[in-house]
Amino acid sequence: MSVTVKLNFVRHSARKIQPIARMFRGKSLENSIIESSLMSQDSAYFLNKAFKMAKAAATAKEFDANKLVISAISATTGPKIRRVRPNARGRANAYKKHLAHILVTVNEAKEAEPKKPTKKVKAK
Repeated sequence: MSVTVKLNFVRHSARKIQPIARMFRGKSLENSIIESSLMSQDSAYFLNKAFKMAKAAATAKEFDANKLVISAISATTGPKIRRVRPNARGRANAYKKHLAHILVTVNEAKEAEPKKPTKKVKAK
């Protein structure tokens, strides 16, 4: 069973969030919250916010907070806000402000089962 949280319309480019989001895939949620709060990038602030939302949603569904692992995380592009800046000679320069959507999926960590030894087959 998993918990999915979506943080929509983040006022930050998805292209800047994605490399930092990849660092947290497969890590424990508790460690990710701590690491993202210590990072200097602006993107880490939004990821930290999404991680805290995922933790709150998981504890509301009675998951064990210490066993939670980030199974999937993605940042996709959202709509672009179009703005105009005045320029010389009465012209106007158009620019876009990028928005992003952050999706975090959290699962409980599975207990590691001991592997059974396999027999090696010799080639003839």
